[in-house]
Amino acid sequence: MRRLGVAVALALGTAAAVPGVWAQQLTGELVDSARSTVFEGAIVRLQELDISTRTDERGRFRLTNIPPGSYTLVISYVGAPEARMPVTVTANGLELGEIALGAGETAEWLQLEEVLVHGQSAAMAGAINQQRAADTVKSILDSDTMGQFPDQNVAESLRRLSGVTVENDQGEGRYVVIRGMDPDLNATSINGVRASSAEDRRALQLDVIPTDVLDGLEVQKSLTPDMDGDAIGGSVNVKTLSAFSRKEVFLKTRFEGGYNELREDWSPKASVAFSNIFELPGERRLGIAAALSFQDRKLAADNFEADDWEQADNGADYPETFEPRYYLVDRQRIGAVLNLDYDLSATTTVFMRSLYSEFEDTEARYNQTYGDLTPLADESVVSGVADFGFAEIAMGTKDRVQTAENLSISVGSDSVWERWSLSSNFGFSYGEEREKSSVESTWVAEFETGADGIADGSPVMTLDSSNSSRLLVASDHFDLLRDPSRYELDEIVFEQILIDDTQWSLQLDATRHFDRVALQFGGKARLREKVSNPDAEVYGGDDVFTVADVLNPNAAADYGFPNRLEPFPALGGVRDILRSGEGIAFDPIDSLLGSVSDDWTVEEDIYAGYGLIRYDSGRAVVVAGVRLEYTDFSSRGNLVELYEEGAELNGTVLDDDLVTVTALNSTNSYTDVLPSVNVRYEMTDSVVARAAVSRSVVRPLFEAVASRVAVEDNEASVGNPDLEPYSAWNYDLSLEYYPSEISVLSAGLFYKSIEDFIFTQVFEDFEFGGRTFDEVEVAQNGDDAEVWGLELNYQQQFGFLPTPFDGFLVSFNYTYVDSDASFAERDIPLPKQSDNIAGFVLGYEKYGLDLRLAMSYRDRYLDEIVEEGLDRYTDAHNQWDFTAKYRFGDNWMMYAEVINLNDEPAYYYAGSKTRPLQYDEFGRTTVVGVQYLY
Repeated sequence: MRRLGVAVALALGTAAAVPGVWAQQLTGELVDSARSTVFEGAIVRLQELDISTRTDERGRFRLTNIPPGSYTLVISYVGAPEARMPVTVTANGLELGEIALGAGETAEWLQLEEVLVHGQSAAMAGAINQQRAADTVKSILDSDTMGQFPDQNVAESLRRLSGVTVENDQGEGRYVVIRGMDPDLNATSINGVRASSAEDRRALQLDVIPTDVLDGLEVQKSLTPDMDGDAIGGSVNVKTLSAFSRKEVFLKTRFEGGYNELREDWSPKASVAFSNIFELPGERRLGIAAALSFQDRKLAADNFEADDWEQADNGADYPETFEPRYYLVDRQRIGAVLNLDYDLSATTTVFMRSLYSEFEDTEARYNQTYGDLTPLADESVVSGVADFGFAEIAMGTKDRVQTAENLSISVGSDSVWERWSLSSNFGFSYGEEREKSSVESTWVAEFETGADGIADGSPVMTLDSSNSSRLLVASDHFDLLRDPSRYELDEIVFEQILIDDTQWSLQLDATRHFDRVALQFGGKARLREKVSNPDAEVYGGDDVFTVADVLNPNAAADYGFPNRLEPFPALGGVRDILRSGEGIAFDPIDSLLGSVSDDWTVEEDIYAGYGLIRYDSGRAVVVAGVRLEYTDFSSRGNLVELYEEGAELNGTVLDDDLVTVTALNSTNSYTDVLPSVNVRYEMTDSVVARAAVSRSVVRPLFEAVASRVAVEDNEASVGNPDLEPYSAWNYDLSLEYYPSEISVLSAGLFYKSIEDFIFTQVFEDFEFGGRTFDEVEVAQNGDDAEVWGLELNYQQQFGFLPTPFDGFLVSFNYTYVDSDASFAERDIPLPKQSDNIAGFVLGYEKYGLDLRLAMSYRDRYLDEIVEEGLDRYTDAHNQWDFTAKYRFGDNWMMYAEVINLNDEPAYYYAGSKTRPLQYDEFGRTTVVGVQYLY
């Protein structure tokens, strides 16, 4: 770490020490007429030389190597008339300073400028222009766009983009799926620094980051050599608030309350964001931006799960397990940003950017598990209905608080001289997931026909699964089945789990500018350590307590499905038993197994170097080069084996169960060569064609590659440190049409050829580590996979229509994805890949009123490979949201939102929709709030 810090100091010192030379350069800054807003993504061209550039996030542009003379400067920004102005470049260059977009302060222009600066249309225009100006295939959401939707976190905002869907957790978006790629095959950065995941996987929990503290989101769908090469689906960059993206003091506060119809409670939310630029002596400027967000969201979920589907001799299906569940969830989000930008000189800016997020998930779960369901006879199972003669019923509770913290800090500099530019970035990223004081209890009773007053041949219970969204339990013996004194305490598990992920990085980039060519080269070091450290205490019941001793008669009284969930113990009563230690017995074997089996550390250091050439002919831009990444991997973990009583160990027969723990270590290293080419060609002033090809890799999941082996009854679950990373060739071809209005119409094709795809499989008679196991669950590199797709995108603001119709706008995107992969001699789609993805927005903005109806849709997808005909699928999901805003005065706005307007559930099934695995309903959430903007 010290070496990285010294290198950063040297880079910053070098940037500050080199004198600025501005000869034969043309610079400027594009702003609105009030000098309060900057325009990013405008294309600036010198007509006579046919050279161009685009404005950056500060609205700045720079054209270099210009011979002295008189020229016409042409400025193009979608939504505004093309601007032309004569300029004269001297031998010392020309600094234009602030340039106001538009043709003077006419009433017509000021009305148009209002559209480009405020509201839905401005958000659409900003995203369209940034996308048009990019050298790569990318999608953009700026802060104004995110503010137009009732999205609670980054994942939910990203689903508004073409080709992007999300995986939900408790009805909220959590992980991002890009172009059908599993979330672990995508990457996330915060201000350009790779984010650390708080879970035991690579995908970042994007529900931990609130949108109120951000300046924008970018999804890179094609890569260039200066980018990290570890993304196959795409790479998300989260941009936090910056003072230099505005020209004046910025202050925004929001206060709101949300009401969930299932929880029947209000959830408060508040945020404040501030930025300002301070003029300092010597023409230096300091930009300070800060933001803070807090939300306490209260949710409830009605759920049931079914599993272990079997088939009777007559062909009728039935589950051996049925488990209704009721959840009460409190989710607190805290997000904080502090960013500093300092113009050290006319040529150098230094910066510090940070994002902290904390997500606390408090969950109370009540589950009633009907297990070991045994039909009375084959004829007692008919299509959709089964009579069971035996059932083990378990009443379960879980009471836990889980926190996820993420911190990202980047410190660096950007310097620009006449022929050279230099940038440096020193990054620190930390993610932590901690489950503290988790208590899970199980209370069990068995019921059988012919016993306990149940007549012989009379079913203990009947399960009606004819309606796959409402499985219903019926019984003539509910008085017996709901008797709390029948359920004896079986087990209490107390867990504390810590997973942390730490990354340090240093990146240096240098560019040499020629007339139409720029040569760029650089390097990056990224040092990462991920640790999994569970701690479990398992206690068995000692035939002392029943549910009747700690009964909570109203625990799941608000469960919304037809089945009654009772009887349940009080959560506080379970904790009282655990604290007292009476009536329970500590189980040292299960406790040790739960504490050391998944105890591992992975270190992954990546060293990269690259070189690229950027050629700009005026109409065509080509970015081509190669990146070299060397990965040095090591892992520490345990070989954990359970020997049961009576087994023989080293020639001795054991009198009791025994667990042995042996330390494991492994290392691996490999090098990847990652070439890429991106081409952007302006066929006309309003038509842009793009083509891209790149090679990328994604390293295996940490748990899959960690040194860990857990053995029981000669069956093992193992990590595989010898796994090769996924590698892919990615191809893109697209055409974009930008009419003169605020609009875009685009179509794109993409294709991915993926090698060494990784599947977790169960093998019989498998040899591993010099030993043959009866059964092993292990991740292995499999056959190749292919993905291809079509993306369509249309956005339009109808300002050309007569009043009042000129306030309408519409957005529509559609993506079709198809994939083919081989697994265990089966042809399957890639997990998480939906065939059809679509988004739709209808908006209206006029007379201070702002309305928006939004839809997001994704098709079903393969969620988990089990066996042919019984694979776990997630059903299609179609959600509608509505937002209404009204502006009053110069600074105030009140708003109302309805989330999940159509009350869309979540549904999972085993191969066929007639075999449900899980069904959840979360209800609608209504939000009302007020915003002040200065």
